[in-house]
Amino acid sequence: MNTMTTTELFTRLGEPARLQRLAEYDLHHPALRTHLDDIARDSAKRLQAPVSLVSVLLDSAQFIIGRHGLPDATAGIQGVPAEWALCTQTVLTGAPYSVSDGTTNPRHSGNPMLTLTGLRSYAGVPLIDESGQVLGAHCVLDTVPRHFTEHDIASLTEGAAEALRVLGLYHDA
Repeated sequence: MNTMTTTELFTRLGEPARLQRLAEYDLHHPALRTHLDDIARDSAKRLQAPVSLVSVLLDSAQFIIGRHGLPDATAGIQGVPAEWALCTQTVLTGAPYSVSDGTTNPRHSGNPMLTLTGLRSYAGVPLIDESGQVLGAHCVLDTVPRHFTEHDIASLTEGAAEALRVLGLYHDA
């Protein structure tokens, strides 16, 4: 993220109420992961994108809790530094965010998440729980430049709503 220092980024992501809310979910439950993988797969299919994720942002890292289509080289990776995660911008703004071509976008052109995977375009929507906390994002990524439409964002928003519903089943009341 070129617009703020790492310290500023971690401070914003490390807001105590948001992190406390994340701690109330059983993010490691295998059944949750299976459900979120299914949601990611469905979104990838609907948007004809090779990769889709459901993730949460901790104070310094993106934690991937649902995935579809990540390149084999990244299959065992459960997260990336927050500075690499395009979903960080989605979480910080609490609004949909898209990048048509990360290789030409000044904010992301040197991003290791893109350069190491060959991914180029991104569209993500926030996961905002009933308390108003932005927990993470639901996104799709593609290996080619692409413009994401309002319809694409609406479809991702539907997937995010389903992801939040499923997350709610694994919330410690």
